[in-house]
Amino acid sequence: MAAKTKPYRLIDHSGDLGLEVRGDDFPGLLVNAAWAFTDILVDAPQVRAHRVQDITVEAPDREALLAAWLGELLYLFDARGLVFGRFEIREWTEQKLTARAWGEPFNPDRHGFKQGVKAVTYHQLQIRRTAKGWRARVIFDI
Repeated sequence: MAAKTKPYRLIDHSGDLGLEVRGDDFPGLLVNAAWAFTDILVDAPQVRAHRVQDITVEAPDREALLAAWLGELLYLFDARGLVFGRFEIREWTEQKLTARAWGEPFNPDRHGFKQGVKAVTYHQLQIRRTAKGWRARVIFDI
């Protein structure tokens, strides 16, 4: 991600970790949330795009879709040892997301390790459209 300012900020949340993220549109919000999530785990700019992973998630609404998207990235990190630094939303509705992520196997020497995440929670999960684009809040169980 080559943005001058990060499209997210971390927020303290009583023993957990919160993320507030923004995007120009809903797909941009999802891409920025995925990148921010990677940057919570590791040094995201160090992730190389060596491997492509197609990802599809379904959920009953936008908020649950965001949680499922980030949950799938957490699963791929925990179960398969993969980190991603580039994302593309290929198709989406408010209940289904088809995306492509580029990354590589996690290498602690190069990627570092910043913060472990146990789960993406639904606590205070929020997505809203504003005059300046889309905003979301996600709380992670650490």
